[in-house]
Amino acid sequence: MIPEQFGRAAVLVGFALAFPALPLLVSHLLYRLRLRPEHPDPIKNATYECGVESEGTAWGQFNARYYLFAIGFVIFDVEVIFLYPWAVQHATLALSALLKAALFIGVLAFGLAYAWRRRALEWS
Repeated sequence: MIPEQFGRAAVLVGFALAFPALPLLVSHLLYRLRLRPEHPDPIKNATYECGVESEGTAWGQFNARYYLFAIGFVIFDVEVIFLYPWAVQHATLALSALLKAALFIGVLAFGLAYAWRRRALEWS
């Protein structure tokens, strides 16, 4: 039973590695056969950032609240990932599983309330 499960995982890992590698190998092969055009020019090699030319140095300041929103998004995505198996099996689980899920949601709600109270989620 265990080799069968590892075999399935090996097939998935093979697909995960082949999916990005295959286009790169085909592109390299077409380059070697001189079938892929290559005409570099200054516009093609320029750095592209939303179509806007960059100004100043790369050491500019940025707003750290973007990271707070990103971390909050990841936290609530992880919450959904952890609660999904519980939601699928909730009819067969004991009361302790319900209490553990409620505690998990409570800890996250406390963190959200704390961030909201500290005004970490507001733009000013």
